[in-house]
Amino acid sequence: MKNWLYLAFLFLAPLHLQAQQGSAGLISAERDFARAAVQTSTKQAFLANMADSAIMFANGRPELAKPSWQKRAEQPNAPKLIWGPAFASLSGSADLGYTTGPWLIEQPDGKRVAYGQFFTLWGRQTDGSWKFLLDVGVSHPQPAAPEPPANVVARPIAQTRLTKTSRIQLPGLDQELNAAIAARGPGSGYAAWLSPQARLLRKNTPPLTSPAAVAAQVAAELPRRFTPQGSHLARAHDLGYTYGTYLGVQNSTDQGGYLHVWQQEAGRWRLVAEVLTPTAPPKP
Repeated sequence: MKNWLYLAFLFLAPLHLQAQQGSAGLISAERDFARAAVQTSTKQAFLANMADSAIMFANGRPELAKPSWQKRAEQPNAPKLIWGPAFASLSGSADLGYTTGPWLIEQPDGKRVAYGQFFTLWGRQTDGSWKFLLDVGVSHPQPAAPEPPANVVARPIAQTRLTKTSRIQLPGLDQELNAAIAARGPGSGYAAWLSPQARLLRKNTPPLTSPAAVAAQVAAELPRRFTPQGSHLARAHDLGYTYGTYLGVQNSTDQGGYLHVWQQEAGRWRLVAEVLTPTAPPKP
């Protein structure tokens, strides 16, 4: 047992150092992405910064991002999409991380017309560069401080003893969350899986980042069932994500797409972020 723990330490220590050093690169990648959108165009910036397999959501349904963006026409004098990271986290192997923060839309005359929060998963490429793997966001009313912050909170994932459950197929975690919600209701069902660091993004709601705010939100919601369509796991097996569609159990009009970010804490998986992007109701 002691020999196994020693070998685990030898594996995890350099990975943790990579994560500490890599957070700055991850944040720079997000900021460079945002800067390119202002200096060139949103379309050019997205195409230049996405992986070929990147996922986005269209009216609550996940789809490949590249074909969708390639079809979009460039618009002269288009409104600017402005954003920047407020929080970042990186796997111990420094190959998978995420950023999240505010976005806003500014018209050519300087008038700001929309606000929200983005959430982006990033993967390190073989050449060492970062490309986004999944991008999703929600809109909400104008916040008190709409500008992207100057300082970013960066939180490398703490070293943890890897267990056999760290290699579980991530979609199975969504199924276990479904079972917990069905058996206990959303409040207690989520509580069994939520990380103390969990954050939620919901349409028309500022980001929920405190344990009390997160618990109150899920307890007030009707149960949903999640159907995973894809996943990705960091090389260190400490961070991963799933995405797919959700459907309200009691309300079939409650439907859309979701992102779950899973992080291993103290030897078990915890839900560290959830983003819901609802499907718009059909026009009458």
